[in-house]
Amino acid sequence: MQLNISQTAQAEIDLPVPHHFARGCPRSVRMDIDNLMLAIEAIDLQAIEAMLALVPQLKLEAVIPNRVSFWRLRNANPLRRNYQRSNLGWEELRALVKLVCTMSQQFNTILRLLVTTHQQVAENKIEALGLQQSQFYLDLYVERFSSLYLSRMRSPSPLSKADIKELGLQLLTQLLFASGTAGELRLWHSLFDGATA
Repeated sequence: MQLNISQTAQAEIDLPVPHHFARGCPRSVRMDIDNLMLAIEAIDLQAIEAMLALVPQLKLEAVIPNRVSFWRLRNANPLRRNYQRSNLGWEELRALVKLVCTMSQQFNTILRLLVTTHQQVAENKIEALGLQQSQFYLDLYVERFSSLYLSRMRSPSPLSKADIKELGLQLLTQLLFASGTAGELRLWHSLFDGATA
């Protein structure tokens, strides 16, 4: 996948650390950013390679020098099977936010389709609007997300299958939110909303 990086995406955006989290990145934030990347993988199974290709384009090599370091950052999620029992540094979190937002911008069209389809399914409008193909794509995403989640997270999962499905659907909205104007800043603040030190 060839990604086009706009001048806006390359510009430095100030992502300030909330003062009450000065001691380190909260557990919930580490879980949330990894879940967002998992949702991106569920949309496109080649997304990991695309994210790694973005690292030099976004000038993130100092934080993510190679594939192993990227894997270690993902495993800062305490629910991961291979949890590294390490914190996530602020520059590392900023790098992951940049990757998530850049990928979300590239997937904006499909994200809109999936989020809209989810709303139409909830309102029982799929049949009336003849959007069964869109529902197929949504079902495929949910199936992939659930499969990836269960294969990557520790067992037994603290979430039920219904909970995992709901998480996957919520993440679509969050990714769409991150794909818009000032997406990095909006995602950054949303990660800390409700988090505890």
